[in-house]
Amino acid sequence: MSAAAVLPSSTVQGAAGRSAGAAPVPPVPVVAEAVAERFVPLALESQQLGGLLAARMHANTEGRLLHLDATGCLAGFLERNSAGHFDSAWAGEHAGKFLDAACMALRYRESEALRQLAEHVARTLLASQEPDGYLGTYPAARRWTGWDVWVHKYNLIGLLSYYELTGDHEALRACHAVGNLLVRTFGEAPGQRDILEAGEHVGMAALSVLEPMCRLYRFTGDERQLEFCRYLLRAGEGPRGPRIVAALTAGASVDQVANGKAYEMLSNLNGLTDLYRLTGDVALLEAVLRGWDDIVRHQLYRTGALSAAEHFQPEGRLLTLQSSNVGEMCVTVTWLQLNFRLLRLTAEARFGHEIERTVFNQLLAAQDARTGDISYYTSWVGPKEFTSALLCCVSSGPRAIALLPQLVWGLDRGALFVNLYAPGRARLEPGGVPVEVRSETNFPADGRVAFTVEAQRPAPLTIRLRVPEWVTRFRATLGGRTFAGSPGRLLDITHTWVPSDRLDIEMDMPVELGPGGPRYPDYRFLQRGPQLLALERSLNPDVPYLHRVALDDEKRPAVSLVRRAGRSKGAPAYAIDALVGVPSGGGPLRLERRAVALVPFADSLDGRVWMTAAAAARRDPPAATAFARASLSVLSLGLERTAGKPLRTDIAEFVTDEDPRTYCTVNPEDRGLAQYLGAAPGRRGDAVWFTVMLREPAAISRIVFRHGASDASGGWFDASGSPPRIEIAREPLPVSANGAAPDERAARWETVALLTDYPSAGATMRPALTDGQRFEVRLAQPVTLCALRVVGRPGGDHASCAELSAYG
Repeated sequence: MSAAAVLPSSTVQGAAGRSAGAAPVPPVPVVAEAVAERFVPLALESQQLGGLLAARMHANTEGRLLHLDATGCLAGFLERNSAGHFDSAWAGEHAGKFLDAACMALRYRESEALRQLAEHVARTLLASQEPDGYLGTYPAARRWTGWDVWVHKYNLIGLLSYYELTGDHEALRACHAVGNLLVRTFGEAPGQRDILEAGEHVGMAALSVLEPMCRLYRFTGDERQLEFCRYLLRAGEGPRGPRIVAALTAGASVDQVANGKAYEMLSNLNGLTDLYRLTGDVALLEAVLRGWDDIVRHQLYRTGALSAAEHFQPEGRLLTLQSSNVGEMCVTVTWLQLNFRLLRLTAEARFGHEIERTVFNQLLAAQDARTGDISYYTSWVGPKEFTSALLCCVSSGPRAIALLPQLVWGLDRGALFVNLYAPGRARLEPGGVPVEVRSETNFPADGRVAFTVEAQRPAPLTIRLRVPEWVTRFRATLGGRTFAGSPGRLLDITHTWVPSDRLDIEMDMPVELGPGGPRYPDYRFLQRGPQLLALERSLNPDVPYLHRVALDDEKRPAVSLVRRAGRSKGAPAYAIDALVGVPSGGGPLRLERRAVALVPFADSLDGRVWMTAAAAARRDPPAATAFARASLSVLSLGLERTAGKPLRTDIAEFVTDEDPRTYCTVNPEDRGLAQYLGAAPGRRGDAVWFTVMLREPAAISRIVFRHGASDASGGWFDASGSPPRIEIAREPLPVSANGAAPDERAARWETVALLTDYPSAGATMRPALTDGQRFEVRLAQPVTLCALRVVGRPGGDHASCAELSAYG
């Protein structure tokens, strides 16, 4: 194997050159955990990584962390009592998330600029703390409402990471004061507040402070803080709490626990794991493992993503389109953190496998490798929507990227445990003998790995290899001996190593043609080794419609490595033969066999994982709006259940998915994200709309609206005063102040048609509509548009839409 598989020293990231201001020895907790960890990550200071992971870490530091909007992060703390500030008080999480990511990055590789920025953020936070320990963003009159405890949680996480990096006791003192304030404020004694009333999502947001409180207790030894952790558990398991432990232990699926909110629930599972480590209470671990098992069986996407519209989904409904807000980055990060905790706890290969799946697919797919920007949601279809805005997911992503070195290799009872395969170097001292292990590989582009062990004198050492679940052949060769690995198991190579001993690994990279499952019976995906592949728009200029590409069903397509213009050195592209639908004189599409180009989903910028099964290949010319971005006038999709009230309507892939059976709903009274951001709630009967947005202007002359579904509660438009109207925007939609979302209210909309044949039923009388009923409008002359929407007043308490399409 070529040594070029390891990046040159100018590119390989490492810990050399650390400034004199760094703590020479990280602070040591004063309280030992009751349950010791098995997998102990190698110290960040004792390793270097190259290749793909190093490149992404470099983009994270240089492109994202160093460009933090520090003023925006800190404004809430400095201006907490300013008039009007409350509307953005929830944004206080960003400073703590930045500090956590920056401190991990600095422990791994020194950057004077990043250290100065981290010190500025930390010092400003510390200076803003009030005498009673308060370190939030809420004005005095609104304290301990909304997301106040949540903000303190992330400040604890960030400042404790800063303390571990610098040994700065002022940071620990501030965290201790925060902990003591929480202990005094919340509890079961007279005059104390109920923690469940201080956080959203059935109290899960506030309860998730359990994670840093466990960590704080380890550094302070203050028994009041441990008792507070126990109080959080009692409150969470009480009659009004989310009862995560009880529900999961009883066999409930995660979408049935509390309100199914994925980010907050995973945050709680992380805290429960930490409390188990402190106390040895096996009931906590049992609940976490039951939740993990349910997620892997019923919630997990092949990319390692979880959640649509930020919630766990009913079994069998894993949505994948942009319109369903799939793969929230905060959920990806907390899922990765949970698997990392369980790997450390057990050293079991199954947790390493999920780390590999998530890292090489969903995590890296949500990061722009060029800039370090983050995609809030990362769907299987359409362009990635990277941003540097101050948003929860954009601040979470850098924490996971900075975590990467701790996921690669560690020690398990003296053995070097290789969890992820990556080029780099690691230093350790088995039996007191200094050893450097060098890894050379292009993984995951290929399956060859060479480990060279340099020991100052003969050193006995076991190298424990995690054999991926997807391999069909795994062979390790050392000298004249060959070792075979079993998929999903660990393989131990025990040897007394002498200078320049070399362990060679060869694993195949099988190609899997995967089914779409019950939600997508007409679709297929391709997986090569650990990575899902995606059709990339820029690499397929002769493919007019990516959503009219079909694969043979009978056999796995032959995947070959190809060179494509625009791909950076070392970035793979692959070719397969497929059926491509091409225009044919204005009639049905003609299917031609052509070579199409795919890239790893982690590298895709604008493409799609899904390809059609050949037997279901479509020949109809698609709408200009097919698989466009969609939005609703109320930003909640109604997936959050309230206690005892099941969902009345089906929320699935909608509006843009070419499937008339799926639909979405809008209720103007929904609490939704609008109110979460400070907007006033809507009222019954307020106008609502469904919108699709194009990437570039298109000329259209025909519009199709398809009704979703009606029941006694609503679902139709109230057309008694005026029928629903079709509006267009000729210019791209303006974006919100933070650049993260379209601002439809600021757009210039013009009416181009009315749905005059829509039934004229009123607000309370259910009209004679069939589910999925189609309405078509032909314009007198073509118009060029960038966005399209249907607007009307809901009948009953909501309106529904199954399709909104525009054709040339």
